[in-house]
Parts: sequence; structure tokens; C-alpha cells
Amino acid sequence: MKRAIFGLFAFLALPGFSNAQDDAAFQVVTKTVISWNDTTRLHFLQDSTLHTQGWDTLPQARFWKDVINMTSDSCIVNISYCRKPVDRVNRSAWMSQSEPEKQCFKDSLCRILNEDPENVYVTAGKGEFYEVKKALPVISRAIVAFEKNNCDPWYAQAILLIESPGKYASKSSVGANGPFQLMKSVAIRYGLRVNKKVDERSDIEKSAKAASSLIKAGCIPYIKKFLDEKNIAYKETDLWFRLLVLHAYHAGAGNVRCVINAINPDKGGVDLFTKIWQTTCGGFKNESQNYSQIALASLLNFENILHQDGDTVYLVRGDLALKHYNRKKVKPWEALDYLSTCLNMYEKDFIDEMIPFDYLMKKVTFIRNEYQHFSSVITESQKEIVLRKYPASEDHLTMLASELTKRRRYEDAIRILKLNLDTNPESYASNDSIARLYRLTGDRKKADLYSAKAVASKPTSKDAE
Repeated sequence: MKRAIFGLFAFLALPGFSNAQDDAAFQVVTKTVISWNDTTRLHFLQDSTLHTQGWDTLPQARFWKDVINMTSDSCIVNISYCRKPVDRVNRSAWMSQSEPEKQCFKDSLCRILNEDPENVYVTAGKGEFYEVKKALPVISRAIVAFEKNNCDPWYAQAILLIESPGKYASKSSVGANGPFQLMKSVAIRYGLRVNKKVDERSDIEKSAKAASSLIKAGCIPYIKKFLDEKNIAYKETDLWFRLLVLHAYHAGAGNVRCVINAINPDKGGVDLFTKIWQTTCGGFKNESQNYSQIALASLLNFENILHQDGDTVYLVRGDLALKHYNRKKVKPWEALDYLSTCLNMYEKDFIDEMIPFDYLMKKVTFIRNEYQHFSSVITESQKEIVLRKYPASEDHLTMLASELTKRRRYEDAIRILKLNLDTNPESYASNDSIARLYRLTGDRKKADLYSAKAVASKPTSKDAE
């Protein structure tokens, strides 16, 4: 079934694609990517060995697929060494517990599972971090840049799916910056300018050239040397070989050598990686073990995005749904349900930054006009439900603003909360939230203004009675 999928797509070779890659397991696929304001043909890569060699069935890959697709509100309780999920918990509820309460929960769970409490992890969802759809144009450009530098373009796509996807200028706590998360010293070594005025690590073409040079001149030769020393047969296009190179890119070649020596394998493949994920050595610890697991999960998730609409990728799911709406072919309440689904999709598109605020409101206006049309064929008691203001309640607005705040989209969160003030200007909750958001943006004047409004509208004990 998985092999049959490939027949649905047109696989192309990139111009000038190196003959050395002719035996690569991946294929280059061209997709029509449709955004809210543009339609573009982009190149991506697809690796059939993810499925033919069983990487997609590994519990570690499945676990991280779930984590990537979950928001940070949810957590998966799991056994760390095999990433077996055993429970799901609300993050706020979990964090509100004391350490003794958390330990009590883990102890009781371990008695049932016959596991060491030290092996029980609680991993929060990372959906807000992995903004993969925003990264699609960058991935396509980076693939071309890697190929121009005569470096396997598989690494371009894999790294951009792991390292701050969708964020062009993202600086880590250790100083790495840009889409390829290059350290300053590495960037300068490979020709980039990094100083107080300029940081070329944020430039996709320049950072892609530096990253590909690092992989081509540093990571790949070192991995080949380690494997040759162990007399382990390999091809540079083997998925397991590429994953080792990713580890060298992330953790350093010396740490990869350390973990390989600790395992002392006689062959590569899936079995080698199941051992790597349970072995620490030197600086190769939990974060390093997770790197290739997340790479596999990210590649599998990316395939889902590429395949969901055939030869086309719709970045705006609301547009795709509304495209199939036909007022004349559905009954009133069926239409209302469908339009509500479209509205929910547009909200998700807005949260995912696939559409701007003005485009969201344009679609909201259209949907509310459709609601207005159907109000003529429903009972009076139902009109209040159909013709409600957008969104339905202050709680709904607060939820949307909260999701935007998690992504540090403070201005958009303010815009959403101000919708409530249009109909309820004395709302304490909205004024107070807007004040806090303005403080986060650094606008003290507006923060003080809305803080004063919040104080003026704060309910008194007499109001509460």
C-alpha cells in the first residue's frame, strides 16, 4: 500500500543533480504549494526506506510523531529507554502537583509496569515549536543550495525539519542561530559574517552553503572513517548512515565515535540505532539520542503533509474545506455545521500563521453572511445561535489568544482579544490580558492604559453578589 503511493506523484530530478546520488533511496518530488496569497511549485525529497526497512514502525519514531503533533498543553507519560507511552496528562494539572505528588504517581505506575521510576518521563507536546508548514519554501530552496554545493540534499530537508522549523532567525541558549542552527565559530569557518551588525546565519542560501560545507568536509568523512575502522559496510545513501551524519552534525563527531566504540557494532542498520538510543557516552546523552528519533518522526510527519492533498499541498486548510462548499447542494443545518467546521479550520490556520488576521476576518465575514442567508429558513429560536457575534464567547477568544501567546504572537493575540472589547468594552479579563500582552511587546504606555481600564472594570465583591 505504501509503495502504491509513489505512483500518484511526478518524481523529477533537480537540474544538475549529482550522478553520485543516482542510487539514492530518496526521490525528488515536485508539489504545487498553495498559500493564502500565492501558488508555487516546490521541490522536496521522499525516502522510501523509511517504510521498506521498517523505520516507521519503531516505537521511538511513533512516540516523537505524537509529541510533534501535540500542543504543549498535553504530556505523554512514557518509558524513556523504549519511548513506550503509558498515559497522557494535562500539563497544567501535572505542573501544579508537588514533587512528592509527582513521585507518588510515578511510583504507583512503576509498580504496575514493573519499571524503575527513573525510567518514567513526562514529555510535553511540541506542536508550537515544529511549525513545519511555514518551512516548506525554505526547505525547497535549501535542497537546491545543498545540491549546488555538491552535498547530499537529504541533509538539508532533515535538518530544517528538526532545527527550529519555520523560524529563520532563531537563536538557541548556546548561541546557535539561523535555520541550520550554526554556532558562530562554525559559521565564520565556512565563510559567513557574524558580528554585532551582521549575522548571515539567518540567510537561507548562505547558511545552507555553510551547513553543507560542514557536512561534506567534516561530518561525512569522519563517519566514514569510524565505520571503516570497524569494518562495517555502508553506502552513503543508507538511511542509517545519514542518521549517523546527523548525529555528528548535532553532537560532534567525537561523541559519535564514543558511542559507536561503546556499542562496538559489526554492522549498521535499524539494530544499530536501537542500541544507540539506549547507550550514552561522553557528551552523547539523552538529547543526542533523541536527535535521530526526532529526525525520523519529522520525516514521517512531513510525508503526511506532502501526501494529504495528492499533487497539491494546501497550507490553508480552511480554504480547502470552503472550496468544496456549495450552498445549493446541502440542507440548512448541514451547511451550518460544515461552515462551522470551516471556521474552526481558519482559526487553526491563523494560529499556525498560515493566514494573517485580516484574511481570517475576511473569511469570518463570508461565513457569517452565509449564516445570515440560512437564518431565513430556520426558526426564530435558532437565529440567536446562528447569528451570534464572532467568536462565540469571551472564553473562546481567550483560548485563541492563549494559543497565539504560546507562539509569542503577542500582537495577534491582542487583536483577537480586542474583538471582545468591541462588544464588551468593560471586560476586566480582556483589558487585563491585553495589558499583560502589551508589557510583553515592550509597549509600556499601552500596557498602562489597558491596565487602568482593567482596574476600572474590575468586579467588586458587591457585583459578584
